[in-house]
Amino acid sequence: MRSVWDREVGGSNPLAPTNCFRQIESPAQRSLHFTSLNLNFFASRDSRNFDIRRERLHSIDALRGAAALAVVLYHTAGPKGQFEPLILRWIATPVLPVIRFGYAGVFLFFVISGFCIHLSRARAESQGRLPVGFKEFWKRRVRRLYPPYLVSLLLFLLIAGFTSKFEATFLYIWDVLLHLSMLHNLDSRTVYSINGVFWTLAIEEQLYLAYFLLLFMRKRWGWNRTLLICLGARVAWFFVFTGLRTHFKINIPIAEAAASYWFNWALGAMSVEAIFGLTTLPWWCYKIQVAITTIVASIALSMVTSLVQPNGTLFNTLWLIIHPLWGLAFFALLNWFVVAEKRWRQRVIPRLVRLLAGIGLFSYSLYLTHELVALEEYRFAFLGLSPLLTAILLTTPASVVFAWLFFRVAEQPYLNSYKRRSLPAQIGPEATATADA
Repeated sequence: MRSVWDREVGGSNPLAPTNCFRQIESPAQRSLHFTSLNLNFFASRDSRNFDIRRERLHSIDALRGAAALAVVLYHTAGPKGQFEPLILRWIATPVLPVIRFGYAGVFLFFVISGFCIHLSRARAESQGRLPVGFKEFWKRRVRRLYPPYLVSLLLFLLIAGFTSKFEATFLYIWDVLLHLSMLHNLDSRTVYSINGVFWTLAIEEQLYLAYFLLLFMRKRWGWNRTLLICLGARVAWFFVFTGLRTHFKINIPIAEAAASYWFNWALGAMSVEAIFGLTTLPWWCYKIQVAITTIVASIALSMVTSLVQPNGTLFNTLWLIIHPLWGLAFFALLNWFVVAEKRWRQRVIPRLVRLLAGIGLFSYSLYLTHELVALEEYRFAFLGLSPLLTAILLTTPASVVFAWLFFRVAEQPYLNSYKRRSLPAQIGPEATATADA
């Protein structure tokens, strides 16, 4: 089976018993010829001793950085735009759509997450190696995610303790315990309590738990049926827990459940398999026009939901459709970006891509901490700027700077990268992909 890179650019079968790249022996062309769309072909032209564990996909990092910034802008500037003078809203028109629909970054993050988490297994399978097992997988995930999460959780608890009256009630202890176990998205009282953006981290952990179930289904039934099952899980969760809420007053969150995003996450995993030649995708999955059209359709349907009766039949039907539709849009966007990266590497990587990729390196820290900076936004009031300008020009950049510092202190030491201490600038490819809307 030929990989998407072979079909789009040309090359040999990545499943053949050869290296993923071979050396061109011509003295005039001492460069690498890459035979599949894996991380190897992104080595620099003068790379001699290339190690796949030290390379990154700038396209994935750029998408991660863009999603993180969209989420930050949604939280910092989103509530303020409608109250600004008309002329200021006109000036801010180019970024207002990003601010308004920045919550969609969560859908992009889950697609990226499926891609990144499944990357090492897809790479191993394409090379005929044995992938890591359940125990080793979880050791890596816990080491990668939990320490910075715990630090940020403690920061929020300390700030709340010093700025409000502290009472160790049963609900408080229950709330903290659920957050420590990353199950707080299963209780409507705790899902947004300590930090309103932590619920997607709980989803991430639960999707990791379902990862080996996803692998079993993919192996047994193939991707088409597996995606239908993931989509069915979203629908089933909605109807089951809507019924429990209506008839028995059992209020378990629906929109914040892992089952609601399993389909989007699985799309990312399928994408990385296509890149390594383990599966094939239709031609339209790599078209930027498809991504743009689907994004526009998602926005349009989202706007329709604001015009219909909440929790009515039409509203619920649209809700069930919109999130997977965003997932399909970002699935096509991700595929296009990854294929486009080879062209960038052969020429010059666009400056915007490099900028967003730089932010993407510490997007997890940006996700964890931007609400901390937003809480301190009132300190900029002495400058006399409008709330929207303050959010865009001061709070968002300050969030990025603080996230970078947090990354260096609380995240970078726990990265799962290869020989990270001797190569501080190199960060392993399996960085987390989490965000909130």
